[in-house]
Amino acid sequence: MSFSEDIRGELIRTECLWDCCARAELAAALLLSGGISFRGRGRYALCLSTPHNSVSRYYFALIKKHFGISCEIRTAKSARMGESMRFELSFPDGSVPELMEQLMLTDEGALFGVRVAPAAELVSRGCCRASFLKSAFLIAGSTSRPEKEYAVFLSAGNEETANAVAALMREYGLNAGVSPRRAQYVAYLKGAEDISTFLTVIGAHAAMMKLENTRIIKQLRNQANRLTNCDSNNIERALRSAQSQIDDIELIDEKLGLDSLPPPLLEIARLRLNDPEATLYELGEMCSPPIGKSGVNNRLRRLGEMAKNLREGD
Repeated sequence: MSFSEDIRGELIRTECLWDCCARAELAAALLLSGGISFRGRGRYALCLSTPHNSVSRYYFALIKKHFGISCEIRTAKSARMGESMRFELSFPDGSVPELMEQLMLTDEGALFGVRVAPAAELVSRGCCRASFLKSAFLIAGSTSRPEKEYAVFLSAGNEETANAVAALMREYGLNAGVSPRRAQYVAYLKGAEDISTFLTVIGAHAAMMKLENTRIIKQLRNQANRLTNCDSNNIERALRSAQSQIDDIELIDEKLGLDSLPPPLLEIARLRLNDPEATLYELGEMCSPPIGKSGVNNRLRRLGEMAKNLREGD
């Protein structure tokens, strides 16, 4: 099951309690599914369409409970790529005029007298805005796999509707954008924090926790990879440095002989030759008496300067 399906499954199990929120949910479903048809002279038909049987049954129950309307559920072969079937809720003609008024979907100044964005009064309450966005996801939402990237998309048939959805998301401080996508427009969110907030707003708390768990695992994995890479780089640098020290010591031995070195330098030179992989700390512990890393580094630096002078003398 995809993450989008997880979210939908959780949302349809969350009952809509208030009539005002039911109006917001149904208006969102009709606006984003393109479910309003103009029949001329102020007459309309309503049909809510979704490829998800469980979602169609959720709206059937919501419409029956809050509006007292029994819709007819039909199935139709889908012409959309990736879909085999769509489920359509057809509203009785006699219920449409009153329902259009309740949902505030009519606007004399709009094309065909139908709004493409929700009326401000419909989503004036916080609970209604959250319900509108919940329904928008149920009808037209999708997500990427959080293991790969963080993204939520809400598809709409026109730019105005997508802009209205994005504006509602911005009411919650979310960085929502709008872009064209094939023959539609999408309101979208990117980033784990915004998506986590969005899921909380629409009531998908289990999905939000799943997202956060995935996010934590990704962060830990990335941190472990960074530490591993850092350790590998440090080891490579240490080995290159040790090899350079050994080259310096061998040059001194060839030109001057190690026995010509002062005792402290002779000691560190022999320790480095005997243990090429030892760290500065380990070399210091092997000295008699033991010395710190800075003391070891100072002795090796003096050997390096001697080797440099010998090379320049050649």
